This record gives sequence, structure tokens and C-alpha cells, in this order.
Amino acid sequence: MADSLSLFQQLPDSVLLHIFSFLDGVTLTTASSVCVQWNRVASDEVLWRDLVKGIIKKNVSLAQGKGSWKREYKRLLYHAPTELSQEVAGHTDEVYFLSFSPSGRYIASVGKDGTCRLWNYGSKVTLQNTVGPFFNPPPKTRFCEFNESETMLLITGLTHIYDLEGSIFAAVVSIPDLSLLYAVKGEFPNFRGAWLNDTHFLIAHRFYSQNNYIKLEAHEVNPTVKKKGKRIEDLFVKCQSKAKDVLVTHNYSSRNDFIRVMDPSKWGDLSQYYDFTNEYNEDVKPGYSGSLKDQTNWEPANSGDNISDIEVDGDELLDDEKESELKPRNNYSRDEDLSSDDSMEDDLYNSDSESDNVDDFALYYQMVQDARGMAKYSQSQKENIKYQMTKEDDCRPYSEVLREIQVKGEKIIQLVHCSRRDEDKCTVAFYAVKEGEVTSVKPFKKLKMDAGILGLRMSLDHRYIVYSFRNLKEMEHFWGYELEILIVVYDLILDQCWNTVFVGGTCSSDDHLSYIFPDLSEDFVAIGDETVQGHLWDHHYGTEIQSNIIHQDSGGRSYGLNAVTFHPLDQETLVTAGDDKLLKVWRSKNRLAEMSKTIGRDLKGKEKNCDRTDKTDDLGEDPKDTKTDKRKNPPRRSKLCSCIKKHDA
Repeated sequence: MADSLSLFQQLPDSVLLHIFSFLDGVTLTTASSVCVQWNRVASDEVLWRDLVKGIIKKNVSLAQGKGSWKREYKRLLYHAPTELSQEVAGHTDEVYFLSFSPSGRYIASVGKDGTCRLWNYGSKVTLQNTVGPFFNPPPKTRFCEFNESETMLLITGLTHIYDLEGSIFAAVVSIPDLSLLYAVKGEFPNFRGAWLNDTHFLIAHRFYSQNNYIKLEAHEVNPTVKKKGKRIEDLFVKCQSKAKDVLVTHNYSSRNDFIRVMDPSKWGDLSQYYDFTNEYNEDVKPGYSGSLKDQTNWEPANSGDNISDIEVDGDELLDDEKESELKPRNNYSRDEDLSSDDSMEDDLYNSDSESDNVDDFALYYQMVQDARGMAKYSQSQKENIKYQMTKEDDCRPYSEVLREIQVKGEKIIQLVHCSRRDEDKCTVAFYAVKEGEVTSVKPFKKLKMDAGILGLRMSLDHRYIVYSFRNLKEMEHFWGYELEILIVVYDLILDQCWNTVFVGGTCSSDDHLSYIFPDLSEDFVAIGDETVQGHLWDHHYGTEIQSNIIHQDSGGRSYGLNAVTFHPLDQETLVTAGDDKLLKVWRSKNRLAEMSKTIGRDLKGKEKNCDRTDKTDDLGEDPKDTKTDKRKNPPRRSKLCSCIKKHDA
């Protein structure tokens, strides 16, 4: 045996390299422990490159910012959240949305049962508190979001079982006891709401002096003022007059479902991305870096010809309706918002309503009073709004627009305008606003598509928007949607969509949209599904990672998977929510191995080598690995490796 081993050790490197090319990653790592020569040959990047290409099924170059093919092999196999770690029960009906707090300490979830549940995140996810249902019978709660300091939680949902105009509410509760702090009504049933800053949240209303405009209102919430025992209906009355207008913009007969607020101060100096030395120079600096890498040269992942309809341009917004018909009086006066203005109510409604037989003079007098009321309300709004309409002929470079936004300390509000007419385009619009000022402005950037958006999220650095959508298709008697779900990521700094379009999710019906929220991390993109299972992609190579992310009962029935979210500080943890009333926690093999070690230490009072089914440690630990690969304790080395000193190639 010794002579046989000695013979193999005498083989030239070229022969060993050919032999090693037939080995998998675990066996190759074991072979590298035999001797210095084998370690040197087994560390050859060509071998690990071929192993990675075997996983991603593509012939690609090493992703920008990645150190070696060996670490890429480990990342794809052992550091992706593909393994089910825990099933979390608590909701009594379908779960629609879930969100991590900024530090990852809490998870919030909402759903069809009309409640919002706060969970403590750790090695095990446990229930902290529950609030709701807010109404009887309980309508849906659809969205939740933590403020930056994790002291409050914004919840939006419906006030009626059916999605009616004016049926939305937005409530703010304290953390962690979920005491009700604030509540207002809105008008767009699918509008999700967003935090403008740590103490102000946004909700949308129609701007009634101009029927084709909408406005965003900011409401300030004091987390120290608890409203225990207060009914949500009482807060509707008390809080309705406390709003401050933030943005007035075109509505063009659309639904306004999604909103995100981006803070450009998180981007740092834009000169790392653009060359500002020459005026009107839009050239992107070579070799720029970011938390998520450059996507411009990547190929689409399973993309089809129908993706070509995606536009990223600066065209005008879709035209409003050319004709406007006369509306009833309550179309320009909202009962809730105008109830505190007694004088205006007198002007609008001071008419003789007791008599059914109204003569000509009475009818004329009523029309005059209505006109005066409308004019008074319109004038008061104009006096309080600073009109800063963007010039249509503004030809400044995009980089200059972003730099001006940063210098002024403005924030960017992103709205999704979905037309009520199916054959029209959906627009993702970006507006620049200054906190404390009221602005009427056109978007400085728009993304248009012949599609319906299912959900979107924003990256932690506020640079990227990831959104899922379904393309429109013309059917025999009406417009419908293709069953295929597509995922696109837009880079707000560089003003471009990634060339990688992630395709794989499917829906069960072509006549309506169901909301399915995606998410992205530093290395991965994830999305749910209506029919089969969730999907996880590596966005550097645009390839789907093999996983079993599925919500399924014991009988094999699959449920819809409505939302996914990565842990904000650990992309090796993914949480999903579905129609089976469950939250599911998915972790990487690497994380499960670490948890197994921790459990062993807790049980024995000392470090214990736990039996594991995965081979994470068999690949060894590389000192150049990313933060997610670093461990507090060194990995267990195999007996074969313990006496061999490894050398880098």
C-alpha cells in the first residue's frame, strides 16, 4: 500500500490534474490532505472552476468581487438558504406578507385573518405578541414595516372584507407590546404605505381640487403616547386632521399599490460611480464597487423574447383621460378630511334639502354654492403647495440629477402606478421630495412595462429595487396576464435594469393578479410561487439554485408562497410565508452545522463535534472568505488533514 501511494505521489502535476478533474468537491478536498503536492494540485482554480460550471450549467467568468472559484463552489453549495430549519405556526388563515426589523431581531407577519403577529428571531422563532383583528368580521391585513429604530410597526389593511375604494387603513403600533398608537384611513385599497423617516409614515389620497392628481400625506407618530383601550375607529376621527401634505402628482386614473422611500445619503459619494470632472459627462467610472455588483454584462436567466418590452426611459407619463365628466359633490370633498372645516362644509352643503320640489332659483343657488366651495378648497390647496414642476425640456444628465438630490438632502419616493385599463402600461415612477416641504412635481425617472406588478422590495443600501411582474396578454374577450412570473432588479444609481431577468415562478390564473413579494440579498434573489414552490437564484451567474423551498401539507398538496425575505444581516437565512398559514425558516447547510455545534455545547457544557449529514467542513476554511463564511470557532479538521500543512497554490 505504501509503495502504491508512493507511486501516485511521484506522478507529475499534469497527470494528477487530469485525475483530479473527475472528483467532486468533497473528495477533492480530502485528496488535498494527502501531501503537499496533492494539496497544490487540488487547489488549482481550473478544477474548482469546472465544478462551479457544473453547478450553474453555464460557461461564465468569475463574478466581479469574488476571490476564487473554490470559495464560489462553497458559497453555492453550503452557504445558500436551501434547508428547512423550522415551521412556525400561529396565523389562522393565509399569510400575505412578512418583514424583518432592521437589526433582524424581530419578524412581523400579516394575513387574511386580519392580525399582525410579532415574532422573536433566534435559533428558534417564537411568538412575541399579536394585534388585531381590528374589525369584525376581520378583513385582510396586507403589509407591515418597522421604522428604523424598531420602536414602531406600520400595518396596513382593509376596513371591509372586500377591496372597495376607501376601505384601506394604516395603523401604527408600538414595539414590542403592539399598543395602538395611531390610525388613519386611505383611499386606494391595495396601497401598502411606507415610513418617510423614523417618526412619519405616508398614505395616499386623491387631490380633490384636481381629479387627475393624487397626494401623499405624512403623519407623525409619537411612540411614547400609548392609546391602550382606544378603538381604531376613535383614532380615525382623532388623527384624520393631523396630516401634512408631502407630494402632489399625476394620478391618470390609476391604482397606486406600492410605495418605497429611498434615502440617497446612504449611497456615499456619487463620484465613485460617475466622472463629474467634465460637465454633462454621463460616463460610469470603471471598476466601481457596490454592495451588489455590476449586472450590465450578465445574460438573462431563462428569459424569453417577451422581456424586450421593458423600458427604462424618460418619456412623459401616460396621458390622462382626455375628457372629464361632472362628478357628484363628494368627489371633491372627502368626509373624513373636510369634517373639521366647518366653514367649508357650510359652503358645500348649505342648501334646502327638505323640499323634494326644487325650483330653478334654488337649483341655481345650490350650484353657485357648490362652485364657491370647490373654488375655496382649490385656492387653499394652491396657497399651501410649492409648485416645482419639472421642466419637460430638462436635459440634464441623470448623474447631475442624483447629485442635486443628494446635495439638497432630498429623499426619493418610488410609486407604482397601475392603470385601470388593462391595455395600458404600468409605470414605476421616482420623485424627489424634501422633508418638511410640500412639492408638486413630475417624476425624474420612470420605468414602463406592459405588465402588472405583483410585489417589490428595496435593498438595504436603498440602491436597488427588485420587483416581480406578469406580462399582459390579449385574450379572446379581454386582457389577461401570462402565468409566468418575472423578476427584474433596477439600479437607481446607474439608472439601468440588470440584464439578468429571473424567470421560473408561475401563477394559477390568467384573469387577475395575486401579490407575490420577492427579495434580494448580496448574492441571492428569491421569489414565491402560486402552484409549485419558491425559487432561489444566484444573481451573479443568473442561475437557479437547487432547493426545496415549498409550502406543502402531509398529503403532498402545494400551497401558494406569497412572500419571502432574507435576514438583513445574514443572507444565509430566508423566511417564507404562504397560504398554509405557516412561516418557514430556511437556512444554509453552513448555518445548520453551526447551530448543531451550539446545541452540542449547550448540552455538554463544552465544545462537541456533532454528527452532520452535510460535508461543509470537509471543504476546509479559507481565510479570505466573506463575512458570512467566518466563524467564531475553527472548523473541525478531519484526522487525515490534522497532520498535513496546507499550502496555497
